[in-house]
Amino acid sequence: MTNDKISEIEQKYMNKMQLKVNCIDTNVIIAEIARAGGKTDGVMAPRIVRVADAMPGEMSFLVHKTYVSLMTNIVPNIRAVFSQITASGRPLLEEGVHYVIGAKKLPPHFHKPRRPITYPKHSIVFVTGHHLKLVSSDMPESSAGDSAVHAFIEEMKLQKGQRLKSRIFPAVRATFGSNRDCPYYLGITGVTDTARLDLGEDNWYEEYERNMNEDVITDIVNASLHKDYAVRKIYELNNALRSETNPLVVMKMQETIRKMKHRVDIWNPILNEMRRNQSYYIRASSFVNKDFLGLKFFQTQRDSLSDDEFYSSICNIRIRRVVDMFFCNFKNERHCYNDSYKYSSILSFDLTDSFRLTAGYLKYFRRSEPLLLGYDPGGFSSLVVAQQDQRTNECRIQKEFFVYRPWDQVQLAAKFAEFYADDYDKDVEILLYYDRAGNKRREELEQITTDARILQRELENHGFRVRLMNEGQKTIYHYEQYMLLSMLFSDRYKQLPRVLIDENECKNLVSAINLSPLKRRDDGRIELDKSSEVKVPIQYQAGLTTQLPSALIYLLFGLYAEKLPSEISQNPILPDNIMI
Repeated sequence: MTNDKISEIEQKYMNKMQLKVNCIDTNVIIAEIARAGGKTDGVMAPRIVRVADAMPGEMSFLVHKTYVSLMTNIVPNIRAVFSQITASGRPLLEEGVHYVIGAKKLPPHFHKPRRPITYPKHSIVFVTGHHLKLVSSDMPESSAGDSAVHAFIEEMKLQKGQRLKSRIFPAVRATFGSNRDCPYYLGITGVTDTARLDLGEDNWYEEYERNMNEDVITDIVNASLHKDYAVRKIYELNNALRSETNPLVVMKMQETIRKMKHRVDIWNPILNEMRRNQSYYIRASSFVNKDFLGLKFFQTQRDSLSDDEFYSSICNIRIRRVVDMFFCNFKNERHCYNDSYKYSSILSFDLTDSFRLTAGYLKYFRRSEPLLLGYDPGGFSSLVVAQQDQRTNECRIQKEFFVYRPWDQVQLAAKFAEFYADDYDKDVEILLYYDRAGNKRREELEQITTDARILQRELENHGFRVRLMNEGQKTIYHYEQYMLLSMLFSDRYKQLPRVLIDENECKNLVSAINLSPLKRRDDGRIELDKSSEVKVPIQYQAGLTTQLPSALIYLLFGLYAEKLPSEISQNPILPDNIMI
C-alpha cells in the first residue's frame, strides 16, 4: 500500500489463519485448510484484489481441474465474496465500478489492459486493467500462447501436479511489463483441503512446505506489523484531523502523519524484497474458524462423518493408509478419464449466462446409443449411467445420480430426465440392471424388483423407453462379482471391454470405490463389506459408502457376467493366491 492509497480502511473479521496469510503475503502462498476454514473469502479473494492492484494491466490465471467448475462454482463464489456487504453498508467491491465479469466492453473509467483480452466473456477484469483468465487442467489450450504474471489455483488436491507443471505453470512466465519488482510477479496462490491419498487425490503441493524459510517468514511478519501499524495510524489521524480545531494539536498530528508515511516508504521496498523470493505454506484445521462456526458445527460434523473423513476434512490430518478394496485392481490413473466435456459448445456461454450442464455437453455421450443403467434401490437410491463403444471396446461410466429418504424413484427419475431428456433419442431403449445378490431373502429380492419397476414407470413418464434386464436372472454372489471386477480392471482380458469412469461427473462413485472394503468370512467366502451403509448418516453416504459402487457392480455384472469362466460359479471359495 502506497501513501496515496491510504484513504479508507474497512473492518473485516478474519481468523488467525487468514490474518497470517494476509500479513505474510509472500510470492507463493499455499494454504492447506480444512472444511469451512475460510479459504475463498479470507485467502483467495483478498489475494486476487492485491495482485490486481499491484500489477495493473497484467493478466493472471484462475485455475481449476475443469472449466465447467470454474464457470459454475469458482467464479460465482469469488463474485459472492466481492459482493459481501461491509459495516459501511457497501459491498467490498462493486461490480461495474471496481470489476466486471464477462464484459465485452469495459467501462470508460477502467484502465486499459496492457495486452488485448483474448476471451472477454470468460474473464474477470478489474478497474486497474488487470484481468483473470479462466484456465483448466482438462483444457490445456485454455492457457496456450498466453503469458500470465500470477496463477490462482483452486482445489489443488483434485488436480494432477504433473499436469499443472507441464501444461499451466510454463505459461506463468516473464513479460515485458514494468511489474518485475512486484512481490507477486510470477507467483502462485493455491488453496485446498487435505488430500486423501487413499481416494486417489494428489498431494503434489506438499513439496512447497519444504521450500519455506521460517526465519525469513518471521522477519516478514515483524516488518509487516511495523508497516501496518503506520498505515493504521495515518488513517486514524487523517480522520481525527477533520474535527480538530486546535492549531497546535493539528501541527502535532500532521507531523506524526509525516513520520508514519516515511515509515511506510521505508518498509514497503524492504517487504517487497523479502516477499519476492519466498514461499509460505500454512496448514489449518476447521477449528481455526471455531469462533465463527460455533460448537454446534463441530458436533454435527463429528456425528455425521466417518473417522477418516472427520480426521481429513475437519482436523486436517493427512491419511496415508491403503484400503483393501473389493475393486482390487482399480486404479484411478488407469480407469478414470477427465476429458469429459465438449468445450467447443460450452465456451459459447458468457460467465453472466445461466449455464446448465446436460448430457449433450459430455464428450463421450452418443444420443442414438443405448443408455445402460445400474440401479441400487433403498433408503439411499443410486444410479450410474454408461454407454458402450464397440469400436474401441470401451464401457464409459459417464454420470451418477442419487437420492435418499424422503425422496425416492420420482425424484431420481426427475434428476435423470433433467440431465438426459433434451439430448437423448427417446426411441432408443434404456437398459436397466439391478440387484440379484445371493445374500438377499426372497422378500428383499421381490422388493428390489418392485423398486426397479417403479423406477421404470417413472422414467417412462418422462418419455423414455426402459427395459428391465434382470427379470428371471439367476442369483449372483459376491465372489462372482469380485472375480468379474478383478478381471475387468486388470486390463488383461481382450474379451472384456475397458471400463472407464468420468472422474468429474462421477466423483462420488470414484471416491466410494476406493472406500469399498473386501470382507473375508470365516468360511473363506468373499463379500463386499457394506457396514459403512449403517455407520455413515444417509446424507453423507454418496462418496463414503458402498451404495454407488453397488449400482456399478449390478450394471457390470449384468453386462459381462457371461464372460466369467464357468469354473468360477462352481467354486465359490476363492483362495488368497488366485491368479487374476
